[in-house]
Amino acid sequence: MIVMKDKTDTIKKSHRRSQEFGLEASHIFPRHQLSDSELKIHLKKHDGFLGIAEPFLQQLYEIVSGSGFFINLTDSNGCILSIYGDREVLDEAEKLKMIPGAYMNESSIGTNSMGLVLKEINPVQVTSKEHFISAYYKWTCSAAPIKYNEEILGCINMTGHAENVHPHSLGMVVSAAKAIENKIKALDSIQQLETSNQFAFAMMNNLSFGVMAITIADKIEWVNDTACRMINTRRTDLLQKDITDILPDWKRICRIVLNELLFIDEPAIFDIPHIKERFLFNAFIIRGEKNKMHGYLITFRQFSRVVNLIKKYSGYQTRFTFDSMFALSPSMVKLKQQAQRIAKESSTVLLTGESGTGKEVVAQSIHNASLRRDAPFIALNCGAMAESLIESELFGYEDGAFTGAKRGGAPGKFELANHGTLFLDEIGEMPPDMQVRLLRSIQEGSVTRIGGEKEIKLDVRIIAATNKNLEEEIKNGKFRLDLYYRLNVIHLKIPPLRKRKEDILPMARFFALQKAEKTRRPMPFISTEFEDFLLNNKWLGNVRELENIIERFVVMEGDYSFMDGAKSKLSVKNESGTNLDLVGKSLAEIENIAILNCLKLHDNNVSKAAKNLGISRNTLYQKLKKIQE
Repeated sequence: MIVMKDKTDTIKKSHRRSQEFGLEASHIFPRHQLSDSELKIHLKKHDGFLGIAEPFLQQLYEIVSGSGFFINLTDSNGCILSIYGDREVLDEAEKLKMIPGAYMNESSIGTNSMGLVLKEINPVQVTSKEHFISAYYKWTCSAAPIKYNEEILGCINMTGHAENVHPHSLGMVVSAAKAIENKIKALDSIQQLETSNQFAFAMMNNLSFGVMAITIADKIEWVNDTACRMINTRRTDLLQKDITDILPDWKRICRIVLNELLFIDEPAIFDIPHIKERFLFNAFIIRGEKNKMHGYLITFRQFSRVVNLIKKYSGYQTRFTFDSMFALSPSMVKLKQQAQRIAKESSTVLLTGESGTGKEVVAQSIHNASLRRDAPFIALNCGAMAESLIESELFGYEDGAFTGAKRGGAPGKFELANHGTLFLDEIGEMPPDMQVRLLRSIQEGSVTRIGGEKEIKLDVRIIAATNKNLEEEIKNGKFRLDLYYRLNVIHLKIPPLRKRKEDILPMARFFALQKAEKTRRPMPFISTEFEDFLLNNKWLGNVRELENIIERFVVMEGDYSFMDGAKSKLSVKNESGTNLDLVGKSLAEIENIAILNCLKLHDNNVSKAAKNLGISRNTLYQKLKKIQE
């Protein structure tokens, strides 16, 4: 049995190579051999390969034992790693230095079965004078390569006296080599599976939600670490436990998923002592080959965590863009153009202007027109927060930083705004000691949490706003000059409403339509007299005041006689002839008067009055109850 094609020609080429290596037929010993210390290191390097192959070498030797053959294993370079055989034939081999550490490649001993296998990567049998060196003429050698993933690992060789040559010898060696290859593949597959399992378990155990695998018999088969922590129960106390013992709602969950209905983010409670937390559950069927059902998978997370997550990220939403800005007046046209020009930069912006002029509208518009528009816009009102809270709100804190600190700590506004925009409203109200920390964070582009030591590098654009004269605040020692210059890179001054009269009526109509939709009332007619009132008002509260007045105007269905600054003291006359002086009354009082007179008009018919007022009967009853109180 000769496997290699054109063997004769191949051996001739091998003989020529042997001569090129400077070998002669009279050579006896291998040219290359490892010392004892080198061999020890070499064998340790190939320990895994040897551990797999040697049992097969032993099995093969048991088959040929007593027949005058020996079997050896080489590495990919032809170095003998292990050898088995009858004592008599091993002694003969040892005389020729065919021992562990000797190299059997062509450059070391010329043409031979092991050298040819490593060169041609094919099984081969070399007998008698087919060897290059005459000392090996008395041998017949059969060898086969051992490969894995197209890489040659070594070869297995069986050598005996030439008169015992038989094609079955090569077949046996090929079979042994294949057996070794299959064993390596199997072990590698097992190793890959174990590695994959380790990765899978590591991933599952580090998920932010609990996971349980349930058998068809409702037994808990597996549970991740997160689930154990959430319900404060050891894994060993859960495995093989009936799921209904801790989750009373399980039967209902099963019915839903078995009917192929979705069970997603459904609330339920574990029946476990001291665990009062509500959880949101997801449940799925686990299926295998041919859609065979193996069990169930449930995941759950704390309901409170989901709520906190919603609260945490709700501040990221921005609703104003440059299209939201009313800019018909020359001053606002100029401001809008300036803001649009600098929006795509990352420079710090300082917005100044009277209270209520719409500084946050401009800030959000800049953010939404910038390259940071997909990142967070985080706002902090420095004037609406206690001094003791500003530091933790801005910079965050580590676990245990102070009494009442949340477990695990919390990020500050700076961290939440990373890669986005931090809007510091009413910056003039910031306490002096916080101004120092803010200045350092802006300069260094990093923050350190309260109670922490690690600097957290950040990329945050700062937009600050104030209705104060910061230069006057600096003179009075209430605002730091260095912080002012750090913030005042790009200064945009928003004009007061009284200096942008062209914008007043368009804004008034917009607010009227918006409030009418919100209160489900018809939009009132804006008379010429009301327009005059709007245009000539002092607007000390600016846009905020305009919005509030229009809301009252809509609620009062177009009457504005109650507003300070109206040209004349007007009155509302209902169909019963009662005159109601509304000047100086609060919005709540005006609403109460409107409700009572509407009821009187409709002879206390609640349904008709509710319809006339544009509210439901239940809402009207609730309002009447408050009036009677």
